Amino acid sequence: MNISDIIKQAREELGMTQEDLAERLEVSRQAVSKWELGASAPSPENLRLLEELLGVEFPAPEEAAPQADSQAAPAAPPKAPFWNWKRVVLLVLGILIVSALLSIWMFTALKAETNVDAPRRVEPYITGVYFYDENAAPLRPDLGDGWNSFTAGERVLVVVGFEDGAENSVNAVSLFLTPTGTETLDQRQQLAVQAAGEGRDFALFAWDIPAEGLQAHLEAVLECGGGDRVTRTLNVTAPSSFLETPEIPGILTLNAEEIGAFEGDTGCYVLEAYGAPFAEVEWVSSDPDVARVANNGYVFIEGPGEAVITASWNGQTAECVFHVLASGEEVPPDYPPCTVTRAW
Repeated sequence: MNISDIIKQAREELGMTQEDLAERLEVSRQAVSKWELGASAPSPENLRLLEELLGVEFPAPEEAAPQADSQAAPAAPPKAPFWNWKRVVLLVLGILIVSALLSIWMFTALKAETNVDAPRRVEPYITGVYFYDENAAPLRPDLGDGWNSFTAGERVLVVVGFEDGAENSVNAVSLFLTPTGTETLDQRQQLAVQAAGEGRDFALFAWDIPAEGLQAHLEAVLECGGGDRVTRTLNVTAPSSFLETPEIPGILTLNAEEIGAFEGDTGCYVLEAYGAPFAEVEWVSSDPDVARVANNGYVFIEGPGEAVITASWNGQTAECVFHVLASGEEVPPDYPPCTVTRAW
């Protein structure tokens, strides 16, 4: 069997067209047609590639049958360059498709949990409470220890995010404020209420903080169908200006240097730092087992003993010593009084 017959038979057995074979060899279809007609012979390089692609073995040149055309075989066409325009177009399309799939994956991964395959909750719930200033810049008032600090006299925008439940929905959203230590309904004040429009998942409120400051519990309440309520409570504080207390800007001082307290005291003692930005002051206790201090200067009595509360800012420090008597211990005549605000 001569070379032309071997090529044609092997190609057809593999289910390849002349165009398929030509593309694999990077030659023209006409060249393949001439090989199979015996009008020309493949070059030694193409013979080797044909053996690999078709899984055949051609006879040695002296064993091959004479070609039908005694004329010299025309030279094989030049090998097409690898990066032709078709390959470039396919490469660009592949990059675009991969980029689109990657973007879709990232968008899906960053969606909130409420938008993934987690089952929908039966009852409505609050997704978050967020604070902004009047210019819509985000505020981060979290001081730790459950407290959020604001500035007395400022206006704060409060955003309450929520989700309807599978069996109940939100009719309205309310804000309530209760002073700390009282915990009584007669002290509870409704700041605002807003109807929940269909398709909305948040409520926006403007909250004017009293100029005299506050220490309170801020409640975000979802008013739901059937009279049900969902509440989230945050502790909020806005230190008063204490204008009657001398203050030198840039000089760190405290509103007390020595305080006498008692084991079992509830609530907290409020230390104020003057002369420095409130949010930049750092607080630390020498003995948290006696007196523990939060990031807002609130001191909680833990047990008898003595602890030094230190405020630090811009390389400066100011101290207040807490003397805590044990329960039943006799009060000394020179025991220091409490000269700071107490939040019960």
